[in-house]
Amino acid sequence: MQIRFLLILFFCFISFPCLAEYSINGKLNLKGEWQNIIYLATIDKLDDYYSAKAEHIINMANIASDGTFVLKGENLPEHAQFYKLYLVREEHSEFNACLYVGGENHNFIHIILTNDTHIEIQADQTTYAPFGDYTISGDADNMRMKTLSRLVYPSYEFYEIRFPSELQFSQNKLNKDLFHFADTCTSTLVSLAALNNTDFDAYYQTHIDAYKTFKNELKTANENHPYTNNYIRKLRYYSDEDLDKANIIWKLLTCLLSVFSLGLLYKIHKLRSEPGTQENANPKFDATNYTQRELKILDLILKGKSNKAIAVELFIELSTVKSHINKLYSKMGVSNRQEAKRKASSWTYDAPKIKSDV
Repeated sequence: MQIRFLLILFFCFISFPCLAEYSINGKLNLKGEWQNIIYLATIDKLDDYYSAKAEHIINMANIASDGTFVLKGENLPEHAQFYKLYLVREEHSEFNACLYVGGENHNFIHIILTNDTHIEIQADQTTYAPFGDYTISGDADNMRMKTLSRLVYPSYEFYEIRFPSELQFSQNKLNKDLFHFADTCTSTLVSLAALNNTDFDAYYQTHIDAYKTFKNELKTANENHPYTNNYIRKLRYYSDEDLDKANIIWKLLTCLLSVFSLGLLYKIHKLRSEPGTQENANPKFDATNYTQRELKILDLILKGKSNKAIAVELFIELSTVKSHINKLYSKMGVSNRQEAKRKASSWTYDAPKIKSDV
C-alpha cells in the first residue's frame, strides 16, 4: 500500500514540468541622478538594438540604496535573444528615456537571455556610470557579450575627434575588430551582435563576402529565429543581388502586380485630371512641429547621410543624433529611415522648406 502511494506521488510530481525562471542580480552604481529602478527591455528586431521605448519593457525591479537588485521572470520566448538592461535619469519620468552611450552617463548594457538564464552583474565601483566596466558571471554567452562591449562602447568616444582622417582611421579599426570578433566568436548570436554594430552603409560593399558567409552560418544555426529573417532582409536592402530563389519568384509576382498597378494609376490620373477633380492628396508639412535640429537631421537623412556622418557634420555625439532621430520618427509617425524618406517625399511645403543650417 505504501509502495503504491509513493508511486502515485512520484508520477504526479513528474507530470508537472518545472517552470523555468530567469534571474538577474547584482550591484550597480547610483552615484549619478538615476532612478532606483532597473528596466529589462526586449529587442525583437535588430533595428531596435539601440532604441529605448516603453513598449519594449517586459520587466523592472527596484534597486536598493546600496545598488543591489534582483530581477526575475518566466515570460521570455523559447529562443535566446538580445535584451537591454538600463536605468533612467531622475529628470525623466517616462519609460522611453534615451540610451546614453559612453562616459559617466552610460546607462545600459546588452545581454542574452532565455528562461533558463541565471547571471550576476557587478558594476565597476571605481567609475561613475551605473555599469561602468562591469563584470558578469553565470553564463558564457553573456561573458562574450561583455567582451564585445569593450570594443563597441568606448569606440563612440572617437566621434569627438575633429580631424576627418583620424576619425576614418578609428572607424576602420573598430569595424576591422568587429569583423574579426564575429569571425572568431563561438556563439552565433554574439557574432550577430558584433556584425550588427558594424557600419553597413560604409563597409557592406567592401565586406560583402563576410556578411553573406555569416548569413549562411546564421541560417544553419538559427534557421527559424526572428533575427535570421531580420538579417537577411538587411542584406537584401544593401545588395542588388537576389539572395535566394524565393526572392526571384517574389520579384516576378511583384512585376505582375506593378503592371496592374500602373493601369490603375493611369485611371486614377485620368480622373484627377478632369476639371473639378484635381486636389492635392499629399499631406502638408508643418515645420512648426519640429525643432531646427530635427529639421537639419531630417535634411541630412534625405541626403543619404548615415547616423555617424550626421554626428560628424553637426559636431555632436552619436547618441545625441539617435535621440533626435527617435523623437523625429515619433513626430513623423514612422519607425525607420526608409519610411521617413517616403513620407517626407510626399509632403507639400506651405511652410518654408527644410534649411541647411541649424
